[in-house]
Amino acid sequence: MDQRRYMFFVLLTMVFFLIWSRIAPQLFPEQFPKPKKDIVAAEKDNVDEDALLENKEAPDLVSGESDTGEPEVEKPKPEEAPVEVEKVELKKFDNQQILLGQEGFEAGFFVQAQVNTQGASIDWVQLTDERYTTLDRKEQLKVVGNPMTLEDGKRVPKTFEMSVLQIDSQLEEFETSLAEVDWEILKQDADSITFRYPSPKGDLEVLKTYRIEKGEEKKRDESPNGYMINMEIVIRNTSKKTIETAYRLQGPVGIPLENADNTRSFREIDIATIEDPRDPTDLTIIHLTAAALVKQVKKAKNDDGNPVVSWREPIHYAGMDVQFFTALLLPDRPDGDQLDPYFESVQPQLLLKTEKPAQSHISLTLDSQKQKIKPGKEVVHSFKTYFGPKRKQLLEPILAGDVVRLGWFSLIAKAMLKVLDFFHTFVGLPYAFAIILLTVVVRGMMFPISKKQAIESEKMKILAPKLKEIQEKHKDKPEEFAKAYRAFQKKYNYHPMVGCLPALLQLPIFYGLYTSLYNAVDLRLAEFLWINNLAAPDALVEFGFTIPWLGFTTLNLLPLVTVCLFVAQQKMFTPPPTSEEQAMTYKMMNYMMIFMGFMFYRVPAGLCLYFISSSIWGMCERTLLKKNVNADGTVDEPDEPPPTTKPKDEPPKPDKPPGFLERLRQAADEAQQASHGAANERKYSKQRKDKKKKR
Repeated sequence: MDQRRYMFFVLLTMVFFLIWSRIAPQLFPEQFPKPKKDIVAAEKDNVDEDALLENKEAPDLVSGESDTGEPEVEKPKPEEAPVEVEKVELKKFDNQQILLGQEGFEAGFFVQAQVNTQGASIDWVQLTDERYTTLDRKEQLKVVGNPMTLEDGKRVPKTFEMSVLQIDSQLEEFETSLAEVDWEILKQDADSITFRYPSPKGDLEVLKTYRIEKGEEKKRDESPNGYMINMEIVIRNTSKKTIETAYRLQGPVGIPLENADNTRSFREIDIATIEDPRDPTDLTIIHLTAAALVKQVKKAKNDDGNPVVSWREPIHYAGMDVQFFTALLLPDRPDGDQLDPYFESVQPQLLLKTEKPAQSHISLTLDSQKQKIKPGKEVVHSFKTYFGPKRKQLLEPILAGDVVRLGWFSLIAKAMLKVLDFFHTFVGLPYAFAIILLTVVVRGMMFPISKKQAIESEKMKILAPKLKEIQEKHKDKPEEFAKAYRAFQKKYNYHPMVGCLPALLQLPIFYGLYTSLYNAVDLRLAEFLWINNLAAPDALVEFGFTIPWLGFTTLNLLPLVTVCLFVAQQKMFTPPPTSEEQAMTYKMMNYMMIFMGFMFYRVPAGLCLYFISSSIWGMCERTLLKKNVNADGTVDEPDEPPPTTKPKDEPPKPDKPPGFLERLRQAADEAQQASHGAANERKYSKQRKDKKKKR
């Protein structure tokens, strides 16, 4: 019982002490003086340091008066020395825009760049070559920096603006960032400029230099030098302690999207990652479209996760491209095969989602590796940047030729582009006539195959009635029909599979030509008759409205001419049907032509020129070969050849075994006849059953 009372007494004492410590200072303030503040506490309470230091009524701080009334300075004890406070000061500089490469194309500057002290960024980069204007031909084309407006009034980022972790954390106090403040211009001349910005605490400073390279006019389509802007980033430690920091670099912003309603190529992110550090040429190529990025961002929001793709391998280049132009960032590798990855990761960036996701504004950001910088030391990262047309000759020297995508048959597409360039550059023909001559070259090389196809087609027209007689004669006996059909083929040397070979061989050529013309930057703004851009539909008449469901806004004449020639060519080339199934197939082909008309309505005018030239060539070729077929007597039943006597001493020559193609043809013919025989058997079996039912 005594123990309980003791515990109660202790608890009551503690409660009384707590209450007394709260109430007593208010009841007896003179007995509880407030502790004097030191300099650091005064700073935290927003007390003016200078006023505090000059306060004569505080003898225990810096100065005071003795009991005798004589002023004296109290020497602080070592342990009571005032704590040194880091001064935080926002550096302010004037805003300026500077034009690099102002002398222009004649001086070897194939690009001009307007740089801005705000964020030490690039406002825009435009091409100086007169071939590369906007589609309205009013001004030179800007590869980056084309205007856009973001939602909710957000600030549009600028190309190559950056943030440094430690500096931006200090700038937060002033409600700004390294990308928004104006940097100091440290050095400037005609083709280069250096910016500098010190951190508010003075422990770090960052420098950024841009330098435009010159090129030779004669090599403007071969050497990338004139389209390069070198960039160097330096982060310097000006403090007395080691600092670990990292930076984020903004990628190209505002790449133009031309002819958006008719193009098939929109804004895309291009990444080339290095798989083998010992071989920087061992690259993995990545293309991310705006539509794919919009889907990823939408999925990330719905799943409350972060499935948006990012790349953590060392990069060879990263940038953006559209149909004819590209902007790329290439980190320098000064040690050759020694790989030095600058960046920890590369992240795609959706700036503005548009009504059509494929046309959205996108970019990318690059996060550097963490860097430990010793006192008085610095980190230097150097880059080359390319702003220019998508030409294989320009991009292959910097190992970026894969930005130009020529598809599966790239060798054929490259050959087509070389032939096209030869006719334009060396022969001096306009591109429209160069395309027509290219058509002549392609069809001329295929003439032997086309000739064989024409002969087989004409023979089929004449022999169709005889073949139908054989089918009627052996309609109930598929085996005898197959035997008679083989004899028919042998007698007239008829090979239906040969007629399909030209179409099969033309597919790679057609696809290669299509991709080559689609990626030929020289066709952009090339004129012919009423056409002012061979790389776009001819647009003879503007409707002033949009056709519902189809989305057509212009009358494109060349695709209509192309489809009409296709239909005429089909009627000329196609033999008469020998069965109901074949007749139905022909009808389906006619419907396909109409469907192709809608597909071809928005193809480039240069490609339509090729189709028109090829169709006219083929019709003329067929007309000439038709006369030859009628004159050589191959479609008539040949007379029995007179027996030939061979010398007794000459042994008979063995028959030559059929080759692979001949065996393949025979197998295909037998399969075709077997299918026809089976179909006929089912047809006549049904007829016999119907007759029995009627009986």
